[in-house]
Amino acid sequence: MTFYQTYSRFLNSLPQTNPSFCSYYENRVSVSKGFYASKTMQQEALDFLFRSGFRRSGELYYCPACPTCSHCLSIRIPLSVYKTTRSNRRLLSKNSDLTLSVGDPTIDKENLNLYFRYQLSRHRGSYGYSEMELEQAMRGQMYEGSENSKELRLYLGQSLVGLILLDVGKETLSAVYSFFDPDETDRSLGNFLILRSIVWGQEMGYNEFHLGLYLPNHPKMDYKGRWKPAEILDRKTGEWIDSEVFLQRYFLEKGPSGLRLD
Repeated sequence: MTFYQTYSRFLNSLPQTNPSFCSYYENRVSVSKGFYASKTMQQEALDFLFRSGFRRSGELYYCPACPTCSHCLSIRIPLSVYKTTRSNRRLLSKNSDLTLSVGDPTIDKENLNLYFRYQLSRHRGSYGYSEMELEQAMRGQMYEGSENSKELRLYLGQSLVGLILLDVGKETLSAVYSFFDPDETDRSLGNFLILRSIVWGQEMGYNEFHLGLYLPNHPKMDYKGRWKPAEILDRKTGEWIDSEVFLQRYFLEKGPSGLRLD
């Protein structure tokens, strides 16, 4: 059986959610396909899921299946060919005083406090306002089902200033969520967490770094398209295509907003 046949059969076997309001665009409907995994996934299975456009949120593995929009695109960076750019090197130099710590996922006082500060500054109200609500969101989104994950933490001296949680397959990495010190505005910590993940993945011998969902021209989600070279998943065929080639065709077929469906 080819990858396309396996991919298609797997997608068609999954249930889908009832329509709900889209969290990215007003007046759009969101539908996902997915399943809950109550047991630890084998790393080879994670590779298949990430290469099929799935993400993890807690114990839920899901991918978009929206009936009236196709604008959530799965994007990945092929680590074997990625090379740091001049802007990457400037970013590394700017943050050369930060130290990296890699370990198993752990909820503790320092990452809880940083998560609270980040959410109240950047996404106030999205996951609640109280510390209890925010801790529940953090646990449910990131740490439940994280048996195959690694935390990359950034420290300035003894202070935690950034964290990204990565799901780890046999050959693939997938970003789950990241947060950082909202007061360190000059460091571009969100981009730096991605760059350190790329460098770490290369050092560890992984093949791909999956960035999650990329929404072209979206004010909060367009930044993922600036990482190149990159590949975007064609959900019809299961094929990963160079991002620039894919987007040329995509905008012609779907329009700039992704609402022109077949």
